[in-house]
Amino acid sequence: MAEETTTQVEEQDVQTTTPEGEVDYEALYQKEKKYSQSLRSRAQDAESKNDKLSLKAEEDRQAKLIAEGKKDDLITELKEKTKTLESKLAVFEKQDAAKRETLLETIPEDERVHYENMNLEQLEHFVRQAQPSDVSNPAEAVQGRTNSNVSLDTFMANDEKFKRENYGDIVKAYDRKATNKQKVT
Repeated sequence: MAEETTTQVEEQDVQTTTPEGEVDYEALYQKEKKYSQSLRSRAQDAESKNDKLSLKAEEDRQAKLIAEGKKDDLITELKEKTKTLESKLAVFEKQDAAKRETLLETIPEDERVHYENMNLEQLEHFVRQAQPSDVSNPAEAVQGRTNSNVSLDTFMANDEKFKRENYGDIVKAYDRKATNKQKVT
């Protein structure tokens, strides 16, 4: 029995996992992205079908209650449901009104007349547009941007180590100057 298992192992081909050639990571990424989008759309389709079936089941249940003559039970159930939904709606309306008031308070009083009739989404947009940006991004703070004004005279006055380290900067400075002017050929 032991001899049979060893012969079976010897007959199997050994597969290597090393890729032959270059791996196209962008293609793999696009493939994965497409697959996740298909899964997302599938899930959304399933949810919409579930919602439709739930509504149909509720309608069928209500029709069955009416057919059985239990209209009063159905009416009381729907009234209770309406009351709970109205209370939830009142909470959301209070939140919207409070948010609208806070947004209108940021607008000067003489301009509020123009903004009072806007819906909440538009009002938020205009208030955001009117507010100055909190992020300041001065040119000196931008990473990767250097402001080195090196002239050839000051460059040649430095030692060899400085010249070797900053040779690229002076070439870039002259290249910028040359791109601003027309080149004569």
